[in-house]
Amino acid sequence: MSHLLEVRNLGKTYRSRKGWPWTPKSVAIEPLSFTLEAGEILAVMGETGSGKSTLAQIIGGVDTATSGEILLNGQKLHSNNYPQLCNNIRMIFQDSENSLNAHLNIGKQLEEPLLFNTQLTAAERQERVNLTLQRVGMLREHWEFYPHMLSSGQKQRVCIARAIILEPQIVVADEALVALDPSIRAQIINLMLDLQKDMGISYILVTHSPQIVKHIADKILILYRGKMIAFDKTDIVLEDTQQTYVQQLLHEHLKQNIQYNSDRSAKIAD
Repeated sequence: MSHLLEVRNLGKTYRSRKGWPWTPKSVAIEPLSFTLEAGEILAVMGETGSGKSTLAQIIGGVDTATSGEILLNGQKLHSNNYPQLCNNIRMIFQDSENSLNAHLNIGKQLEEPLLFNTQLTAAERQERVNLTLQRVGMLREHWEFYPHMLSSGQKQRVCIARAIILEPQIVVADEALVALDPSIRAQIINLMLDLQKDMGISYILVTHSPQIVKHIADKILILYRGKMIAFDKTDIVLEDTQQTYVQQLLHEHLKQNIQYNSDRSAKIAD
């Protein structure tokens, strides 16, 4: 039985100057392999520059790998097969502000993926957009809104709507929660979990937050300077005390938050 997604020896290198073959290569991702099953949430973690976003963009079809291959349901994904990618794997980006077109209303932006990737009629596209808006907690009336008329949380909901409108199997969220206020972040996480339950979506979630990982991730993949140093079920990775970097990444942030809150409480008490 094939996995939903199978990544085999995927690697990425860059040259500092394009077209200069003698310049040294910069390794963004050393060859790595992992799998994702239907309905799973995989958290990808690592410090800044570890290759998290590069990996997310390759899987999402925004970038191309230098080596290796990606299989979806046992079939090889081709970077130039845009219908295959767009209909099955979609992305949510970190900056909802810049990932939305300021000059198009929300309805037109959600309709675009349907225009390019389906044979739906205009009436069917409108109905799909309206249903998708409702699915992410927006109103049909938001069709006529422009991005500047929405709050940050609403913009992220629109980005999620754009990601799910083709009913993909996998959604890749590249730091999609980092810029949100804690209360809004919780709402968006709950929305993503509801969509996972209703639509059977699998997520690849790039994040810095151990709290989010512990709360929702089935598996964790940890990158360090482009190398995969951990990949397993969440509870197994959390309990592995052999790798110091992994433990620091997963636990030090929590300790800092606890210490900050304790210090803050002490000051308030004083």
